[in-house]
Amino acid sequence: MRWSIPVGRVFGITLRLHVTFLIFLAIIAYGSFADEGLSGAGWAVAMFSSVFACIALHELGHSVVAQQLGVQVKSITLLPIGGIAALRSIPENPWHEIAITLAGPMVNAAIACALIPLVGLPSHWLIVAVPHDLHGLLLALTQANITLFLFNFIPAFPMDGGRLLRATLALVLPYQRATTIAAMVGQGLAIVFILVGLKISFWLIIIGAFIFMGAEGEERIVRTRSVLRDLDVEDVMSRDFARLSPTDSVARGIELIYQTGQDAFPVIHEGQLLGIVSRSALVEAFNAHGAGSLVGEIADHDVVMVSPRDKVVHAYEGIVTGETTSAIVVDDGQVVGLLSPENINRYLVVQSGLKSPRRAFSAAPPRPATSQTPGLPLASSGVPPIVTPRSREESVPPPGRA
Repeated sequence: MRWSIPVGRVFGITLRLHVTFLIFLAIIAYGSFADEGLSGAGWAVAMFSSVFACIALHELGHSVVAQQLGVQVKSITLLPIGGIAALRSIPENPWHEIAITLAGPMVNAAIACALIPLVGLPSHWLIVAVPHDLHGLLLALTQANITLFLFNFIPAFPMDGGRLLRATLALVLPYQRATTIAAMVGQGLAIVFILVGLKISFWLIIIGAFIFMGAEGEERIVRTRSVLRDLDVEDVMSRDFARLSPTDSVARGIELIYQTGQDAFPVIHEGQLLGIVSRSALVEAFNAHGAGSLVGEIADHDVVMVSPRDKVVHAYEGIVTGETTSAIVVDDGQVVGLLSPENINRYLVVQSGLKSPRRAFSAAPPRPATSQTPGLPLASSGVPPIVTPRSREESVPPPGRA
């Protein structure tokens, strides 16, 4: 996720802090300092940091179980609204999803059960007061974990309760239909939250909006994946594409963006694939270091490679989670194409406009010629051999994906 800072790795999973989380902590510290001085600010920061540590453990619970069930986990990111575990794929086995979903709230239940003997059962759960001593801090953590346990069982995406509802329905219904029903339930609850929030609390309006958008996004992702499930990469990939050399300037890369419409370029030197460079990386390098900076200095060496016969849905997972901007298509040791979000979106738009969707791609579309498109400099029609790119951090294994 952009604007997030890596702070460590646990079980091969990268832990990240979003910059908005740090801004949130700064606001909390400033407000508490203004009210209660340095001591109050210290306890406030300690409480919120501890609560978010519990949220990180919640997400880690999801992630560890997901890894045990064969689902790779890329990272866990902490934001002011909670944690996000970036799974490389959505588990469609209902029992697997149930196990992964329950693991998170069970972590909060375990933390609360461990703290209750020390501080007793809280008199209230939803309102957590800023502590002034260690006992108050432990009591606040107990309250927070009980609240997290209960809140996450609300049957609405993106909370765990929505996924649990979807998985339970998927035991007897098709996965996509189960997702649609769970999303409708979640959006209905979101509307209730918003209406109640108009009379009670602005925070309920924010939570309701968050739930509504989360439910809509989950359904859209699942619907898209179902469309792409049987589609091969070679059916939609770009066969004529521009490439860059590590000695090319950033200005040259930006020029090719204008000329080709590509948003990502393979970086190839003497027939070897060294990495990929995105439009955003080129623009950032241009602004930071000037037009003369070299492409090789900003190339991403962690390249996502797929075969022409792979299913598009596998590459789509990486694109959705921000793992990659484009995938490089490799066949028989040679680079033969690019698969970008534009390729996938174009297919989805065309399919949605066809009057007889059942006929769409009933047969493989005709394969375009691989000759170089006139006017596109450095287009890759003579396909170079490929070598596995060297990672930036060879000592760190590539992350898995929650």
